[in-house]
Amino acid sequence: MTFETSRLLARPLEPSDHEAFHRIWGDLRVIWWGATPDAAASARKLDEILERVRHMPAGQGWFAVVEKASGVIVGDVVLAPYVAEPDLELGWHFVFDGWGHGYATEASRALVRYAFERVAAVRLVADIVPENVRSMRLAARLGMHPIGDRVRASLPHVVLALERAEAEAAPWWPDALVSS
Repeated sequence: MTFETSRLLARPLEPSDHEAFHRIWGDLRVIWWGATPDAAASARKLDEILERVRHMPAGQGWFAVVEKASGVIVGDVVLAPYVAEPDLELGWHFVFDGWGHGYATEASRALVRYAFERVAAVRLVADIVPENVRSMRLAARLGMHPIGDRVRASLPHVVLALERAEAEAAPWWPDALVSS
């Protein structure tokens, strides 16, 4: 359950990732809809996520995104069951200091290819609050397109989707993964 790009390694989140996880999930600039206010709250959130992952099918889960050159976790990406089966949900969260370095795009493209090739995903979806302009732009770069709306955590979200054929036709597809 790992995959790599030229700069990044994605591996399953682990209990020992609590400090790095808090750098992401404790930052209101990143998790503005519900950041965990302190390290203890982040540790509980990580424990909840790891418990959910234990019940997910093989290949799905939350992945720590590690910058290979430094060994530092710069974000996480998610591939999880979605409310409308057999769709799988795609998600991403990156440290504020890492924004603008292309990590989210690089890791998400790799996750898309991983999902279609290794997990046999039928369709990938992402629920994004329209005001989250950066995530909406990333979804567009992946080739995702709106298919509807839904309310999630009391907030209106746009539901975006990506089919395998659409991803395979993207110019980034051949270079999305170094290995998996």
